[in-house]
Amino acid sequence: MALALAASVIALTAPSAHWDVWPLLVIGAFTIVSGLTFVGTGSLKINVQGTPLGLMLAAVLLGAGPAAVLGAVTISFMQLRLRRSRRYFRNNIVTFVWYPLVGGLVFHAVVTVAHVTRSDVGFYLAVFPAFVCALAVNFVGVAGYQCWLDRASLAQKAREAVVPVLSAELFAILLTIGAVWIAVQTGTLGIALIGMMLLIFQYLVGELLKSKSRGEKLQRMATTDGLTGLANREAFCEWVEGRIASANTDTSFAVILIDLDRFKEINDTLGHHYGDGLLRELGPRLAACAGEAGLVARLGGDEFVVLPDVSTDDLVHDLAGRLLACVQQPFKVDELSISVAASIGISRFPIDGRDLYELLRRADIAMYAAKEAHSGCKLYAADLDHHSVRRMSLLGDFQRGLSADELVVHFQPIICPDDLTLRGAEGLVRWQHPEHGLLAPGAFIESVEQTDMIRPLTLLVLERSIAQCAAWRRSGRDLSVAVNLSVRNLLDANLPYEIEALLDAYGLTPRALQLEVTESMIMADPERVLATVAQLNLLGVCLSVDDFGTGFSSLANLKRLPIDQLKIDRSFVSPMLADESDLIIVRSTINLGHDLGLRVVAEGVEDAQTLECLARLGCDLAQGFHMSKPLSADAFADWIARADAPPLRSVAA
Repeated sequence: MALALAASVIALTAPSAHWDVWPLLVIGAFTIVSGLTFVGTGSLKINVQGTPLGLMLAAVLLGAGPAAVLGAVTISFMQLRLRRSRRYFRNNIVTFVWYPLVGGLVFHAVVTVAHVTRSDVGFYLAVFPAFVCALAVNFVGVAGYQCWLDRASLAQKAREAVVPVLSAELFAILLTIGAVWIAVQTGTLGIALIGMMLLIFQYLVGELLKSKSRGEKLQRMATTDGLTGLANREAFCEWVEGRIASANTDTSFAVILIDLDRFKEINDTLGHHYGDGLLRELGPRLAACAGEAGLVARLGGDEFVVLPDVSTDDLVHDLAGRLLACVQQPFKVDELSISVAASIGISRFPIDGRDLYELLRRADIAMYAAKEAHSGCKLYAADLDHHSVRRMSLLGDFQRGLSADELVVHFQPIICPDDLTLRGAEGLVRWQHPEHGLLAPGAFIESVEQTDMIRPLTLLVLERSIAQCAAWRRSGRDLSVAVNLSVRNLLDANLPYEIEALLDAYGLTPRALQLEVTESMIMADPERVLATVAQLNLLGVCLSVDDFGTGFSSLANLKRLPIDQLKIDRSFVSPMLADESDLIIVRSTINLGHDLGLRVVAEGVEDAQTLECLARLGCDLAQGFHMSKPLSADAFADWIARADAPPLRSVAA
């Protein structure tokens, strides 16, 4: 319909048209070549090229009809590069026929009404309204059709597409006016020279735009983290240094450093694909939580930093709490639900530091303090510096301590709440440091777990615990010993063979050894863990799930894995007499364990009333400071001797 109407208009205006062959061929060659070398504008789905100038030149010099025919031929050639679908091609044909047709009609109407000729300035000024009308038809034809398909707003599209290039279009109009004047003055040869110059100009503009696009892409790559889409370390440093440089006496801001807890376990257990997927989802979460005015950057690995738009301590703490909650929400990666926690450290400008590196260092110190205290978040304080230096010094000194036999194993009794008999002990590592004295695991174990030193440490604890348990049994006491494993140990294919060798060397029956793992190790990747656990089960050793209730468990996995025992976390046991909800959790866990055919151990028993309550609930075993703190092997032997007298006694073989 639209093309038929255009054909009618062309026929009606034929008497006033000039079908001069050489000018038409020269203008046509320029217009077609220009159309084939257009520069795309990307997501706007609109292309910038010199065809409007060529078609308007044809409309002015030859008439509306020849310009419309040239438009149809030009878009047909451009289709070779565009390769649009049929519906787009049909729309483009209609648009490229009508917009030069309208431009030519408007130009000749203005010239006729104004009674101007080629010798008058008004003749060339008439190009302006004609070009504007042609551009309007072109935009409505191309962008309007796309908006109709997308059900989008044409006004919004105009703001996105026209406004940014408005100055360039005005320049194109002035260029067209100049081209018309030169063509009128010089004829066909002038038109050919103009065409060549404009093609060269278009090529240079295209290369300039490509260079600019590449520069913007490189700039984005230089300042953006490729995995999460957040700002990277360089962008963060530049932003903070700029803010410090422009600071005045009233300027203050906070640096919130976020580090994921046990993220390495996810990479080691599930693989880096799942770790990357989690980080990819976490980035937008943190950005949404920080708000548009806050800056969120990934410093590397599982470490993020937030520069909030709030500066008071209360508001910063409130934001830190929201960030922790946002991290703790489960992540869905390839249909697998993964949960992590985080530790946050906060430093403030200018209170805690006046340069970027001091602020980062002190936020890092506060973050590690929060990690060690399991408090989630800490604000930097001067007294934390001592602990941070000590922590790094200890980790560097650990290899020497391991070689110097400074690592010792203490044993905490495990009893039956019902008859108060001693049933076994848990072997817990301690470091007898020559300068700092006896160090509990919290001072070094988490850092060691992130290194290869966890393997020799675990083997040391296993050997000494197995040796001690064998000694107890040789003395006539039917006791067992429990040892904690890390996720790295479960992924060590040699572990079952090394444990078997130790059991044989000390003559200990495998059922006397309890290997404790946390829920997160088992639930992170049940299929892979099952393979290791199955080998350990074939040895005859017992497997216990430690800190039960603090992770995200699957009961189906608990039933499927060859575990023998559940250990209820102390965070539920210690307050259970004062908190009804904790009591319900403890009672339900005991019943669940028994229904699954498992023994249940309660840790964190601090008083006689809690022990009596556990006995009433039917808990199988208990340990805690009410019975005894962890003791050295000699002190444990003395404790056994005292415990032989009723009411607490050991089971004789």
